Amino acid sequence: MNMNHLLTINKSGINGLQKKLDITAANIANVNTVGYKKNDTTFTELLHNANTPDEVRIANAATNQSVNRGVAVSNQSVNFIQGSLSSTTSSWDMAIDGEGFFGVRDANNQLYLTRAGNFQRDAQGYLRTNEGLQVEVEETIPQNQWPNGDASVSANGVIIIQSNGQSVTVGRVILYKPENNENLRSVGNNLYQAVDGQELIQSTNQQEAFGRTHNYQLENANVNLADSMTDLIVSQRAYSINLKALETSDEMSSVINRFTE
Repeated sequence: MNMNHLLTINKSGINGLQKKLDITAANIANVNTVGYKKNDTTFTELLHNANTPDEVRIANAATNQSVNRGVAVSNQSVNFIQGSLSSTTSSWDMAIDGEGFFGVRDANNQLYLTRAGNFQRDAQGYLRTNEGLQVEVEETIPQNQWPNGDASVSANGVIIIQSNGQSVTVGRVILYKPENNENLRSVGNNLYQAVDGQELIQSTNQQEAFGRTHNYQLENANVNLADSMTDLIVSQRAYSINLKALETSDEMSSVINRFTE
């Protein structure tokens, strides 16, 4: 093992820990974001190189006579575990207790999935997200003809509006889910899409496969702030140690180069 190998190991550790720091910081920053799903990281060892007695002294009893080339982030994944539910004062706030995602569409009719149910009706009466995406609803009455009033949403997503002393069934919130959440990719802003070729299941066809829908509630981020702060501190310290090791390795390399001049 030469000095270049040491520098490579230190560099890989710094790069991997920087990635973990960025992800942990993003989780902490979104601790109050409705429906946010934290990101997890896992590391893997890089290629192992065998050592020889000419490079380093090895004990006769040593069984592992190799040194890896460092570490790398092997996987960054979204943790879809459900967050806690909290009560609100808006009848258009919704949460899913169990499996499934709300479907929302942009101006190009592109479908996205989200667990963030902080919805409201726009000036034309359409149910939308804070970002203006239209919520997928199986309409009984066109949304721009829905009466004004407080809504109640049943466990299977049926929307009933109380207006002028009458209960009017106006539609049903459609939920979606993939066969496996690993088939979803994050596109930012708390939105997800199915990877190419993956079909989505709809609650209109298989209601039993989905959780219960509640209004006057929102799902909190599934970030544990205490755990994330601990991860951040540990990663920062490990980063500092790797940075110091890199500086030391560089100094040792400079000394060796001077001796060989």
